[in-house]
Formats: sequence, C-alpha cells, structure tokens
Amino acid sequence: MSSGEDKEEINPPTELYAYHATNSFAQDTAQPYLSYFAVRLGASFEQIAWMNSLMNLLPYSLQYFWGWISDKKSIRTYWIIAGSILASLALYFMSKVQNPNEMIFLVIVYSIAYSIIIPTWSALQGDWMAPSRRGSTLSRFHVIGGLMGLIGSLIAIYVISRYESDSPDSFRPLFVLAAFATFLGGLILIRVPYRDPTKTPDLILTEAAKKEYSDTFKSYVRAQSFYTLNMSLIWPLFAIILIKVLEVDNMVLVTFSVIGAISEMAFQPIIGRLVDRVGPLPVLIMSRIGFAILPFIYAFFPDIRVMIALQVVIFGPCFSAFLITSNAMVLDLAPNKERAAYFSYYNTRTGITTFIGALSGGYIASHIEDFSGSIYIIDRLMDFSLIDHSDYTWRAIFIIFIISGIGRSIGTLPFLRLRMPKKYPGSIHFFDRLMEFRMFRRR
Repeated sequence: MSSGEDKEEINPPTELYAYHATNSFAQDTAQPYLSYFAVRLGASFEQIAWMNSLMNLLPYSLQYFWGWISDKKSIRTYWIIAGSILASLALYFMSKVQNPNEMIFLVIVYSIAYSIIIPTWSALQGDWMAPSRRGSTLSRFHVIGGLMGLIGSLIAIYVISRYESDSPDSFRPLFVLAAFATFLGGLILIRVPYRDPTKTPDLILTEAAKKEYSDTFKSYVRAQSFYTLNMSLIWPLFAIILIKVLEVDNMVLVTFSVIGAISEMAFQPIIGRLVDRVGPLPVLIMSRIGFAILPFIYAFFPDIRVMIALQVVIFGPCFSAFLITSNAMVLDLAPNKERAAYFSYYNTRTGITTFIGALSGGYIASHIEDFSGSIYIIDRLMDFSLIDHSDYTWRAIFIIFIISGIGRSIGTLPFLRLRMPKKYPGSIHFFDRLMEFRMFRRR
C-alpha cells in the first residue's frame, strides 16, 4: 500500500492560512460569549440548552448534503464563500437582539451557514496536505488561528472593560467585529487556486484493506459519538455556574476563555509533531482521559481560580489534541475523493449526539433545580464540595457534572479497542500497554 501523495510536494497556499486566521479571529471574538450573552439577556436553563444543542445539531446534521455536494461539485471554495456571507449576516443581526428567543433564531441561521463551511473546509485542507505531515500542517493552521484568536480575545477584553460588568450590551460590538471578519475570510478564498481531488494519488488498497479502513472509521465514529454525548451534558451549564453560582463579572468571563485559548495554542506545535510521530489515536486517547477527569474536579472544587488553572493544565492540551487528532483520524481513514462525505458522516453523527446531550443536560438540570427535596447520596457527595448543597441551582449542576464524568470515563474504553490500519514510526509506551489488555481486544 503506497501513496503517491507522499512523494509529491504539497504546500497549502497562503490564502488558506489567511482564511483560517480570519475565521479563528471571528470565532474567538464572539462565539465563546454566546451563552454568557444569552444568560445576561435572561435565558433559562432550557433556552441555553436549546441554543447549545442547535449549534451542535444543525452545523453537523446538514453536512451530509453539503459534503456530497462538495465532493461532486468540487470547487469547494465557492461553497465556503457562500456560507461565510450567510454566517456574517447572522452575526451582525445577533448584535441587535433583545431577548433569548431572537438569539435562538439567529443561532439557527448561523448554524446552517456553518453546516456548509465545516465539511467543505476540512476537505479543502485535506486536498492541500501531504499525509506524512498532516499533524504538523494542522498544528500550523491552529497556531496561526490561535494567534489571531488571541488578538480577538484581547480585543474582547478591551471592549468588555468599557461597559458595565453585568450588562449584555458589552457583548454586542463583538458580534459586529466577528461578522466583518467572517465576511472578509470568505472573500480571501476567491484567490485560492483550484486543486482537483480526483487527480491526487490515493492509497492503493486491497479489498480487505478497504474494509479494514471502513470498519475502523465506523468504530471511531461510534466511539466519538458516545463520548461527545456524555461530554455535551455540561455545556449548557458553564455560563450559569460562572454567572449565577460563582457570580463572576464579564471581565472574568472573557479572561477565563482567553486563558484556555492561549493554553490550547501553546500546545499545538507539540501535539502536531507528536501526531506525526505516533499517529492520532494515542494522542486522542490522551485527550479523552483528560476530559473525563475535568467534570469531577469542577464538581468538587467549584472555584474560579481552580477552573482557570484547569484551563491551562488540562483543557488547553486536551483541546489542542482533540482539534488536531479529530481531523487527522478522518483524513487517515478517508479516500481522497470522498473526504467531504466522510467528514460530513462523522460530523453529522457527533452533531446529533451533542444535540441530545446538551439538550438533556439543560432540561435535566432544570427539573433537578425545581426539586426541593433531599437526595441523600448527592447530599453526602456534596459535603465534599466547596458550595453548600442547599443551593438548588448548584446541586443540579453538580449532579450533571458527576453523570458526565462517569459517562466520559466509560466512553474512553471504546477508543482503547481501536486499531489504526495506518502505521506510524513511533508510539507512546503507556498507551501501547493499556491497549494490549485482553478486555480491550477485538473479539
């Protein structure tokens, strides 16, 4: 099995890096603060859950269609430009909303726009990457994007500082900036030269090898879907714990997000080189274990200083690993001519599970918050927490954190059973030994 693509010198054009930079600037300027903005507008558990769920469902559930279109009508940049224009309009009008329901409607429009962009952009990146350098190339994209995102975050800090600490108006200018950057990014792609994916040499595989690649990909999607289901349970709760339980102001909210972004960017080059050497799977397992630990620490140590420290030591490296490995896994397993379809298949299924998870987390937390009776086991567990369990909002969040942590821990096991057909020159000894246990072997 060989690939002529390895022998060909493939370098992404500058415009691709420029697009990723502007897109990252737009996302880090506004997207981390969507939930905070909604809570400041008076959103409930359920409304936050719907907003988070729709932002996970729609960008991914619609991707199968757009991925198929992108593979058949292969001038991928046209589709990304159209999606960028629609997304920029949604962001601009989001700066004008007055209540959570208006915001939810614009989130739907924004999410539809990104359903066009995401699989097409991933496939376009894959068209311009040499397989032997995917990890380092992806890390280069993310470092450049991280730097621009950091600039966007610093601008957000400056904007937030000019408004009242608990006002929703402090977030409005951020959506205008994000709209402009998103529109500009789409225009940049006009200059990207066309690269026909059908003319890129693909792996030469036997029928047995093709089946192994396909089976591994499906197993990976199932594992990722179950994990993200449990992971997304706590997503609607973060804005509420920071604002209503810990009562932090807007400046701390922005700082919290900025520190996580800086940590994630700092680890990108290390993670990229590691993926090139050992492959994406061991690094992905590392991130799954790290993310499984987080909810338990959040539950028992709900302190903003602890949460900021976790942004640096766990969230940053784990999210960096996730960003690189999730794309690298699909690119390793997908035929060149079907990359957008593979990405859409993967994203659609994980999008559906995160929709269910985020919506369930919000609604379950709302029902638990309304229950004023005692829950003996939870009360005893909460004796070890830093917040009194008489706070019903915190008790609801605590329970969802514990459920998410247990689910993530169980969800790590299927990754240990995966076997990648593509071989890499190095390995991580600890994960090699862990994956050799009989309980993880395929039967």
